Amino acid sequence: MSKTSTRRTSRLTTPVMITFIVVAVVLLGLTVSTVVKAMTRGDDPVVVNEVLTGQSMEVNRTTGLEVIRFQTVRAPLPPDEDVDDTLDTCMADEAREHLQSLAGEGTSLDVEIEAYANAPNGELWAEIYHNGDDLALQMVEAGFAVVDPESVDDPQQLDSLLAAQEKARHDAVGIFSQDAECTLPSQVQPVLDMFEDLPDSPKANDVTDLTKYIGEMNRIRSSAQQTVAMLTAIPEAENDDSVAALAWGEAKQEYIDTIENHLEELRGLIEDAQDKRADLQGADVPEREEPTPSPESESEAEEESGDEQAEESASEDPAEEPPAEPEQQEQQEAETVQEPAEEPQPEEEEQEAPGLGSGG
Repeated sequence: MSKTSTRRTSRLTTPVMITFIVVAVVLLGLTVSTVVKAMTRGDDPVVVNEVLTGQSMEVNRTTGLEVIRFQTVRAPLPPDEDVDDTLDTCMADEAREHLQSLAGEGTSLDVEIEAYANAPNGELWAEIYHNGDDLALQMVEAGFAVVDPESVDDPQQLDSLLAAQEKARHDAVGIFSQDAECTLPSQVQPVLDMFEDLPDSPKANDVTDLTKYIGEMNRIRSSAQQTVAMLTAIPEAENDDSVAALAWGEAKQEYIDTIENHLEELRGLIEDAQDKRADLQGADVPEREEPTPSPESESEAEEESGDEQAEESASEDPAEEPPAEPEQQEQQEAETVQEPAEEPQPEEEEQEAPGLGSGG
């Protein structure tokens, strides 16, 4: 009986031991997972010490001060000293102030830090939450940050971020607005408005008006060409270091095509005005040098030419061609002399002559 009892005890002990081993392994795995999760999620107290930019902040953890940065979005950064704003730096101060309004100094945060992701300058890429709200999503909704699709692992999260960005663009807020001169809409929209309100071509054939019109159109063309150059300089959308590339990389070509189409029309209008002005200027010069005579002026010119030739010939040899008036006088005198010969006066003289002789 004793042997049988020993065998039954042995059979019961083996399954129990296996169960204990499995449970121990599971518990150990949960413990390790919890430790790693605590290390990466920042489950220790995380308090904002200072908001540095629109995408980064200095936080106080149990391990000390660290700089964390949004993993999924990019915000404009301030330019270097004495450097003008660009599309990548435009509204950097406004972005920092907005993040500060969401999570200022002393704000407690929930942070998920990717163990493998270290941003430049010693910053840590992180998912940052406050009271359950994703701060990155809130920055995108306000138009002060843009989505970096390559940095988003969760497809559902990516859809939410892109939808928020499209809404910010549609609502024209933040960097998508005209609230600052450096934003792209502030630089592109005035050019598009000029094309919609071009000056009318002068109706009068006036060289001065045409010159003024051509100068005005050339100024519009110059502004448009500068805008195209600015758009062309925007990097492609794959460049995740550029806020402008992420915000406008896919839309820039549409702007470029629109402006270049307007430029082609503008070039035609300028050329038409230049041709018209050239025609007017070319018509003025011949009129002063070789005027086209009218029929009346032609006859007057011929009479004046004949008089001039007569005067020239008279001055050269006046004896050869006497004036017309003496000739007429001689003809009149000749006619006067010939008229008495027709009368019978000589016969009367012949009859009187003998009478005189006889009387003497």
